[in-house]
Amino acid sequence: MPQSSGEAIPPALIDEALERVLASRGFRGSARKQRFLRFVVQETLAGHADRIKAYAIAIDVFDRDASFDPLLDPVVRIHAGRVRRCLEQYYLTDGAADPVRITIPKGSYVPQFLGPQFPGPQFTGVPAMAPFAGLQSRAEHQTAEHQTDSDAAAPDEAADAPPPHLTSPPQSHPNPPPSRPLRARFRAAVRPRTAALVSAVLLVAAALLLALWGAGSIRREPPGATMSASMGRGPALLVLPFANGTTDPSQDIFAEGYTEELIGALVRFRNVLVFGADTSFRYKSAAALREAEPNLPIDYVLKGSVALVGEQIQVTAVLIDAKTRRYLWSDSVRRDFTAATMVDLRQDIAARVARALVQPNGVIEEEEARHAADRPPTALSSYECLLRARQYWRHLDAALHGQVRTCLERAVQADPLYADAWAALAMVIIDETRLGFNPRSTDPNPVATGLELAQRAVALAPDNPLPHQALGLVHWLRREPQLSIAAYERARALNPHGPDILADLGRCYSLVGDWQTGIPLIQEAYARNPAQPSWYRIVIATYHYVNGRYDEALAEAQRVEVPEFVLSHVALAMIHAEAGRKSDAAREVREILRLDPDFGAKIVTELERRNIAPPTIAKILDGVRKAGLAVPSG
Repeated sequence: MPQSSGEAIPPALIDEALERVLASRGFRGSARKQRFLRFVVQETLAGHADRIKAYAIAIDVFDRDASFDPLLDPVVRIHAGRVRRCLEQYYLTDGAADPVRITIPKGSYVPQFLGPQFPGPQFTGVPAMAPFAGLQSRAEHQTAEHQTDSDAAAPDEAADAPPPHLTSPPQSHPNPPPSRPLRARFRAAVRPRTAALVSAVLLVAAALLLALWGAGSIRREPPGATMSASMGRGPALLVLPFANGTTDPSQDIFAEGYTEELIGALVRFRNVLVFGADTSFRYKSAAALREAEPNLPIDYVLKGSVALVGEQIQVTAVLIDAKTRRYLWSDSVRRDFTAATMVDLRQDIAARVARALVQPNGVIEEEEARHAADRPPTALSSYECLLRARQYWRHLDAALHGQVRTCLERAVQADPLYADAWAALAMVIIDETRLGFNPRSTDPNPVATGLELAQRAVALAPDNPLPHQALGLVHWLRREPQLSIAAYERARALNPHGPDILADLGRCYSLVGDWQTGIPLIQEAYARNPAQPSWYRIVIATYHYVNGRYDEALAEAQRVEVPEFVLSHVALAMIHAEAGRKSDAAREVREILRLDPDFGAKIVTELERRNIAPPTIAKILDGVRKAGLAVPSG
C-alpha cells in the first residue's frame, strides 16, 4: 500500500537507486558525473542539504581550492546540467521501471527523490509534500496564471535554468504599445508559474509511476512492460551503436560517445519512444533485441558511422523502416574539430539529426502520417489522432476539424496521461471560437474550456513544448499577449528550432508591433520547414504593406493557400487597393462578403481580438476602405 504523505523514502532504497544510476551508461564512463551525483545524494542523506552549494561541490567534487568563485568558474553549473540531462535520459529509457527516482531541480543542487509508494518528491527524513487533490477550478487557474514565481535560480545556476518569469503584472490595456523593454519582458517570461501547477505535476508523476509499477510493488519490470503503457503515443526507434568508420580501434570511443549523445538528443522529443543506450549497446541489432524481447515493437532503426578524417569529423546516419527494411532517410555531416570543441560539436550534430528525424513534421512523423492517411478516424491510435491534428493545422478545414476533435476526445479518454493529446484538443476546441468551426451549444465558452485543457496538458508534461503552445494560443485569444508570448517563449526554450513554435512566436511579436523581432522568426520557420502552413505569410505581407512595399506584400499574400480564411482576402484587398489595382481589390472584397457578409461591420473587433497593434489596424482599415469594403468610421 502507498505510504502516507508523512513518511520518507527509506535511505536504503535511495542508496540502491543511486547505485543503479551510477552503473548506467550515461554515468559509468564519467568519474566527474559519478562524484557529483554521489556527493549531493550522500550529503542529503546525511542531513546536510543546506551545505550543498556550488562552492562545496567545487571543492569536494572538482578539487578546486579555497579561491573558487562560482561566478568566474562555471564548472559546477555546467556539470549540474549534464547530470540533469543524464538523469532525464536514464529515467526515460533504461531506468523507466526504477522504484525510486533521483532528480535535481533547476535552481538548486539539492536532489529530490520520488517513488511510486511515496506521494511526491522528498528529502530523506523530512515529511513529504501533501499530495495535490486535483486540478484547480477554472477561476483558480485564471488567478494562478497571473502570479509570478518567487523562486529565482541561484546566480551560478542561471545559464542552466530557464529565464525568470515575467515580473510585471499584466497590462490593463489588451494591446500595450510595443517597445524594446516590452520585448525584453516577453522574452524573459518562460518559467513555470504557479506552485499549484507544480503540485499537479507531482501528482501526475506519482499516478504514472503507480500505473507502471503497481501500488504495492517495487520490483523492476522487463523493458517490454515499461514501454507498453505508452505504445499509443508514437513509434519506437532503436539506435544501433554507430560504427567506427576508421581502421583505428582507438577511435571506438568517439563512435560510442556519439551514439550516446544522439540517443540523449532523441529522447528529448516525446513523440517517439527511443530505446536507451544500454539497450543499444547490449543487443546491437534489431534482430537481437526482438529475440530477447519478442513482444517489444520496433518501428524504426537508426544506424551510421563516425569517422575522424584529419582535422574533420564525419557522421553518416541512415533511418530504416524496421518492418520493410526500406531506407527512408540518410544524411552525412562533416565538420572541422579540435579536442576542445569535440564535445560541443558532437552535441550539435546529434541535435541536427534528432531534429530532422523526430521533431514535428520531421521524417518519422511524415512517414507515420502517410501510413495513417487512409485510415478512418475511428481506427486511429492516440498518436495518429495527433498526426491528424497536425494535418488539420496545415489546412484549417472545417470538416477535418470535426473529425480531429472527435478523434482527440476519444484519445484523451483512452489515455488520460497523454499531455500532447490534451494540448492538441485544447487548440482544436478553441477553433470553435477562433474560426467558427463546428460550434456546439453544449460548450458556450470554448476558449475557457481550452484554457483548462491546456493547463492540464502543462501539468502533465511541463517539459513538452506542445502544451505551452496550446497555452500560448489560449492567452492570445483571451487578449493576454504578454502571457501568450511567455508561453510560446517557454515552448521555444524546450525546442529552440521547432518551426511551428518559431512561426507562432513570430506572429505574436509582429502583431503587437515588434516587427523586428517577429518577422525573422517567421522567416526562420519557413527556412526550416518550407511546408509550414501558408497563412503565416499574411503576417509577412502585412509587414511589407504597413511599410509601403506593396509588391513584396502582394508576393507574400499570393502564396497563402487558405481560400476559406477571410483574412487572406483582407490582406489581398488592402494591398491591391493601395497599389491602385481597383478591379483586383473589388474581387477580393466580394470574396470577403461571400465568406462573411457582415465582416465589414465587425472588422475592427476581429482585428482587435487578435491583439493587432492600433497603428497596424489603422493601416488595414485605410486599405480595405479604398478597396470598397463598407467599414464604420470612427
